[in-house]
Amino acid sequence: MARGRQEWTQAKFERYIKEGRGQGSGEKYKPWITVSDFPSMGRSARSPGWKTNRVHHFLSDHERRLFYLFEWSDIVVDIREQFPLLNLDLCTSIASDMGVKYPTDPVSGIPYVLTTDFMLTVNKSGKSVQIARTVKLSSDLEKKSVAEKFELERRYYADQNIDWGIVTEKEIPRLLALNIEWIHSSYSLEATTEMAVEELRGLSSILKSRLQKSSATINKVTTALDREMNIESGTSLMLFKHLIATKEILMDMESTKISSCPSVQTIQKIIIK
Repeated sequence: MARGRQEWTQAKFERYIKEGRGQGSGEKYKPWITVSDFPSMGRSARSPGWKTNRVHHFLSDHERRLFYLFEWSDIVVDIREQFPLLNLDLCTSIASDMGVKYPTDPVSGIPYVLTTDFMLTVNKSGKSVQIARTVKLSSDLEKKSVAEKFELERRYYADQNIDWGIVTEKEIPRLLALNIEWIHSSYSLEATTEMAVEELRGLSSILKSRLQKSSATINKVTTALDREMNIESGTSLMLFKHLIATKEILMDMESTKISSCPSVQTIQKIIIK
């Protein structure tokens, strides 16, 4: 639903549609709600996406953390956040069947557009399938207004044969999300002021070799390589993060806080491709 106290009008609805909000896929998708619509929301955030090559908009920390898990998943192909339930006739009909009043703006009387936190495209046995997921604190699930909104969502997607479900903070592995967040910005390999992309790839090969042979901490290995190559401090650590993000280095992401730069031995479940 449109969040905040801004008046919702027919003109605003038509403008959103004209802007292409809630439409498209991949890089061309535009979320129905953006962070700039509600600049006063302190926990809102933006993040560039690996899978979509566009900026994603989140209205809570839990949305952002769940997004990182979807980015990490090998079966998730596309992530569309703040996805609108645009068939208002269906929405109001479901609300009527439920015996509840569909939410409208108290001033204009225009029906709000409900939104689902994530519409995912996943690859299941070679087929693309749509899956809808919404995020909510477990403590909020007992609230009548929340239960009614979620039941309406469930019926809406059932009508379209789309699997819909709720994810609470209890289903989000916090350390895994934090680890993905730490490496997230290093997914794409970009030239630095000192090294071209091909040179960075060569340095990555050297780094992988050092990691296989060393028993020192990750920080010591990467710092030593920076000094040896006489390059800017932090370059090799960035490459380490890149190699994890692209899964050229595989490790247990759920039990070790990688940002603490543990020793290579403590993460020797590490697999280097």
